[in-house]
Amino acid sequence: MSPPEPADAARLATIPVIPFDLTRKLEAELASGEVRLPSFPDVAQRVQQVLADDRATPALIARVLGADAALAARVLRIANSAVFNPAGRPVADLPNAIARLGCELVRCAALSFALRQMQIVDAQSELRPQLQELWRKSALVASVGYVIARETRAARPDEGLIVGLLHNIGRLYLVVRAGALNAEYAASGLWDQVLHDWHPRIGRAILEHWRFPQRIALAVADQNAWERERGSNALADVLIAATSLVPCVFDRELLDDTVTSVAPFRRLGLATADCSRLLAAAAPQIYGLLDALST
Repeated sequence: MSPPEPADAARLATIPVIPFDLTRKLEAELASGEVRLPSFPDVAQRVQQVLADDRATPALIARVLGADAALAARVLRIANSAVFNPAGRPVADLPNAIARLGCELVRCAALSFALRQMQIVDAQSELRPQLQELWRKSALVASVGYVIARETRAARPDEGLIVGLLHNIGRLYLVVRAGALNAEYAASGLWDQVLHDWHPRIGRAILEHWRFPQRIALAVADQNAWERERGSNALADVLIAATSLVPCVFDRELLDDTVTSVAPFRRLGLATADCSRLLAAAAPQIYGLLDALST
């Protein structure tokens, strides 16, 4: 192979080394208990803190949520969505909404609110398109994960929703902490692979720091382990199946190849016909839940 032309050599010299030092630095920060997401709303941090305290009463949780009208409205909207209110009996106050959803879904609602607020704060930054896409996919995976968990009974439906909404939290952490360097890292051509490889373990560390149940943190950590041996982590199978089905929500022609090539569908007992029926029957709930999570 001939040596590169001077112009090519100069261009290659400007491409930064893939930031393994960044990922190691962030892992060290997380191991020390330091989780810093710029623009993360204070109220969401307070919700995480109060829900991590086993002694917190529903009244205290409601008081923290009620400190931000937009967050309180989001919790009420989710509690009154068709998925969580099939009998059509709306709740109008936060204590009843918290009782209906449970603490983990309330925690998840606070995080979804925080991620949306980060998009607004960073509206003028170069990160906005990435944050929007991360949020859109997370909300859709959460909606599909809820339906898969409910239909297969492989996991609790609320956990299917939570793990879907949080499965990209490690990727978001990497993107936000890299900040303006994202474009430079992307120029190397390998940044997407770094994000893919590293975000599950960083996501697990974040969720453990925020004291989410270990099964949720482990499912996020195992989301790339499509071919692992059958084990007890059915929630990871739900997450992998939901992530895989997202493109099929918009293009059913992809369904057969997707289902037959992804091992977790076999472990969940889902064939192509099952997934087709599931997506068709649950479409109104998927879109309704997506709307409740996204607005």
